[in-house]
Amino acid sequence: MKILLITGRLASDNVKEIAKQLKNVEADVLVLNYPIASLMTVDYIAEKLKELTLSEYDYILIPGLVSGDAKKIEEVTKVKTFKGTEDYRDIPLAVDALLKGLSLSYVLPADQILGKEKLKNIDEKLDEIEKEGNYAFEIDGLKIPRYPPPFRIFIEINASKDVNFILSEAKRVSSYVNVIVLGFPNGHEDIDEVKNKIIKLKDEGYIVGIDSSSTKELIEGAKSGADFIFNLNEENIEKLDVIKNHAFVIAPLSIENRAEVTLQIYKKAVEKGFEKLILDPILSPPIVGLVNSIIEYKKLRELTDAPMLMGILNATELIDADSVGVNALLTSIAGELGVGNLLIMDHNKTRWSSYEVNTATKMISIALKEKSLPKDLGIDLLILKDKKKVKDKIEEKEKYFEINEHIEPKRMDKGYVRIKVDDKIYLEWIGKERVKISGLDGLSIGRKLLEQVKDINNEHALYIGYELAKAEIALKIDKNYIQDEPLFKRGYYNIPPKDSKNEKK
Repeated sequence: MKILLITGRLASDNVKEIAKQLKNVEADVLVLNYPIASLMTVDYIAEKLKELTLSEYDYILIPGLVSGDAKKIEEVTKVKTFKGTEDYRDIPLAVDALLKGLSLSYVLPADQILGKEKLKNIDEKLDEIEKEGNYAFEIDGLKIPRYPPPFRIFIEINASKDVNFILSEAKRVSSYVNVIVLGFPNGHEDIDEVKNKIIKLKDEGYIVGIDSSSTKELIEGAKSGADFIFNLNEENIEKLDVIKNHAFVIAPLSIENRAEVTLQIYKKAVEKGFEKLILDPILSPPIVGLVNSIIEYKKLRELTDAPMLMGILNATELIDADSVGVNALLTSIAGELGVGNLLIMDHNKTRWSSYEVNTATKMISIALKEKSLPKDLGIDLLILKDKKKVKDKIEEKEKYFEINEHIEPKRMDKGYVRIKVDDKIYLEWIGKERVKISGLDGLSIGRKLLEQVKDINNEHALYIGYELAKAEIALKIDKNYIQDEPLFKRGYYNIPPKDSKNEKK
């Protein structure tokens, strides 16, 4: 196979180096007299290629961000032409796809096509895992695994909150979790409230659990439609016999020999006619028993093939670290231990644990199925970091101006912006005109502002663009955004702090 790679002047050396490294294909690079490859158009490229004889090539790959339909180039050159990747570093991925017989796109960057292909492959693997799973019982169409894969995710929502809040939270996480668990605080004893909130969730079609220290509330919850009851223990087992047809999570009150005590409760429950049981010897928080509790899980797993649950919220909630890595690691530990059901929370610093654990369970399920490490699977949780650090080659570093202090603005407009982040970015310009713009794309918001307000000077436009970029990043990772304040208070490279507080801009 022979391929022609089209690029511009600035990226030419890098693309030529990539071309040399390509395997099982012969690749040539054509450098057009245009500085930035991504700013070219298909019409420009077609015009430059129309006089060339290119019949020796099987494919032409143009930069992924070139505007227009690559079919125009194909019509001129008579050579199959596709859009390549957005980043030249990923050209090998596009070439590899062509070698495998995959068809790329005339209008979409190859990244999007390859991404869809990866997702399709992952979905097929996960469907196969679901079909082959070892299940103990089924509740309302939800099959509970004895062992992973697959996994099931239970999320506990604070039941003392307003019912509308509970419903909105359930809707927010519904794509990522299997069961909504209403967690009522210790000492709560309001049967009517329990009944009302469970019925509301059931009416919306959710599979529901109830977690309460009150036996009365657990019984009322079951009668109102709750599918899972948290928790069956050594003290309430006799009273909960009246609702034994429901599914229960067994969690001991004892803090000693948890595996043994959990198994004793399980055996007693089975003798009394309880059938749908999940065992939870309870995960302890870091520093106060995490390792020992993991050992108890291992002991219990060796004693029974009953389904097990791990409340990983006990760790993610009680360590001040970004939840994404903690959730991924705990999910992998659960997978090794043979624990297929996970209980999580999703609020404050653990917000979006639902997404993180959902993705982690897919990764670990595929890794368990393929007996591989949870890496290079086509799915990952690399949100804040990249797998590899790619260093740009910087020529003549000594010729760059080096800035080691904060530079205050020299010119200001007769107006200023307020930028806030909620469900989207909200920008308000206050000056001669008053303009309000909202959206998800910071760059587009900035462009619309410049359309509406004609006399914003370059220095102020630079500032607004900088703040909008921060706002968009904050929105994407669900982080607090405060105008004029650093988005990250800590980092691996420290930028000296401002020597004075900025005036409102």
